[in-house]
Amino acid sequence: MSDAFLLSGTIRTENYSDFGNAFVYKFSSRYKVNDAFTLRGSISSGFRAPTLHQIYTQKAQYSFVPGQGIQVGGLINNVSTQAKLLGIPQLDAETSTNFTIGFGGKIENKFSYTFDYYNIAVKDRIVLGSEIGPSGDAANPLDILLANNNLTDVSFFSNAIDTKTSGIDVVLAYKGIELGEGNLDLNLSGNYTIQNERDGDVKDVPLVANSGQSVVNETQEALFFTSRPKTKWILGANYDINKFGFSLNNTYFGKTTFQQQGLDNNLFTEFTPKIVTDLGINFSPTDKLTLALNINNLLNVLPEWSFQSKNAAGNAILADPAQTQNQSNLITFNQRYSQMTYDGYHFSQLGTMFNLSLNYKF
Repeated sequence: MSDAFLLSGTIRTENYSDFGNAFVYKFSSRYKVNDAFTLRGSISSGFRAPTLHQIYTQKAQYSFVPGQGIQVGGLINNVSTQAKLLGIPQLDAETSTNFTIGFGGKIENKFSYTFDYYNIAVKDRIVLGSEIGPSGDAANPLDILLANNNLTDVSFFSNAIDTKTSGIDVVLAYKGIELGEGNLDLNLSGNYTIQNERDGDVKDVPLVANSGQSVVNETQEALFFTSRPKTKWILGANYDINKFGFSLNNTYFGKTTFQQQGLDNNLFTEFTPKIVTDLGINFSPTDKLTLALNINNLLNVLPEWSFQSKNAAGNAILADPAQTQNQSNLITFNQRYSQMTYDGYHFSQLGTMFNLSLNYKF
């Protein structure tokens, strides 16, 4: 190798009592043409072991159904008797293969840039499945099993899906701009998602698949793949003058879509792109004392959404104000999303937040 060309690699193997052996590797390389241009790339594997709560959490909900007695539903763990009856395998580790390639550099020690492409493939992703209930056919093996065990529905963790994600990360920075008596730094960073989707069919256990059901529904698909913006950019400025420091960041959140639980399957919701502004002010009268004020979502930007149609049936619903209002009532409270669930806040700070702090170094 040389000062311009670097090649590194590592391998590791581990043994876990929960799921067995795990072998991972990473190889990376860098070629520095000059200070203004450097090529780099890497390929690696990884794994994520199932957590204790994913393996052992079990919850039961009891209800009394007239004529049927006490019924039980809830979350069963993968080492339970119920899991064995349903044919649910024990959890295995998630594994991944990661590939990156990019370039970057500096120009006159003031302007720096990086562009990176990434590709991540995850196999056996652990998912908390949707509730599985009777198929409606009393002769179906699943219905018989649920009835014999007084179970109304069950949900469980499983290695249900494979996923693939790719995108581009960009970071641009220009430092040391003389402005008045101070210095201004500018930076722009962002991400564009090229691909984020399920790879192949859902890995349902036969008892569930043969009942016409799946542990992954449209709401979960939306949580995995479309509930985060496809693109996100941050334009920031930092200005230092005498004992003061100012920072202003504008974050652009791109469009997202979602399929709420309970929403008609012919519709989905679409959230409008938004820009959220954060302001920070620091005052340091001495080297040891700093007073900082941070204001998140300075302009009080809130999510805006609208219904979108998937097909002609969806168009018919949206053409009828009464039906549209009914769909809205099913997924919102007073036409507003809850601040405590996955709806509405996944790309924007709700409300303006002030944070004042005093720091002293001894």
